Amino acid sequence: MNEPILRFRPPVIILRPVMFELCRLARNGYETPRKREAFGFLYGRLSRQGRLEVRKAIDYRGGRRTRSGVCFDNPAAILRAFHRRWLIARALDMRFLGGFHSHVEIAGRVFCNLSREDLSSFRSDSEAGLEALMMVWAGGRRDAGGPNAVSAYEESTGYSYRLRVYAKRPAGIRRVRVRLAGNQRAGCSLTLP
Repeated sequence: MNEPILRFRPPVIILRPVMFELCRLARNGYETPRKREAFGFLYGRLSRQGRLEVRKAIDYRGGRRTRSGVCFDNPAAILRAFHRRWLIARALDMRFLGGFHSHVEIAGRVFCNLSREDLSSFRSDSEAGLEALMMVWAGGRRDAGGPNAVSAYEESTGYSYRLRVYAKRPAGIRRVRVRLAGNQRAGCSLTLP
């Protein structure tokens, strides 16, 4: 990989409604019997300052979801997903940036990086420049996770969330700094309504 698909200056900017939606979708998957990963598409724009602004997260209901992955069983299902994300981008008048998915707590642990399968899928998607990973677990850790993550805590459920964003860069797939719109520094923590 020589050229990044999306040229931008970190950090990636996440609008607050996008963060709330990613948390909601992760929570829904977490609360499903036997837990399931959330999965969908990210849309946005490049700001005048050269930063990527993630303005919309759209859940995609296709694929077979399990607690450890989302599977597309045949080429037709993959083509439907590609066509759907193109239609959404056109309707929103925004650029398709990439995908998102969640990792749920299983047996008291959450896998906090992209798995081998996640990396392979991201690498093979020629149109995706970003992959956002939303982790969800029960318990109250409210730390920001450093400049490469945005964390949230939901008091009503006791769930904690951490968002990390990965990008295709000249040196390969790398985790990039991320911040909420309106915050001055990368990384932060917020309490959900």
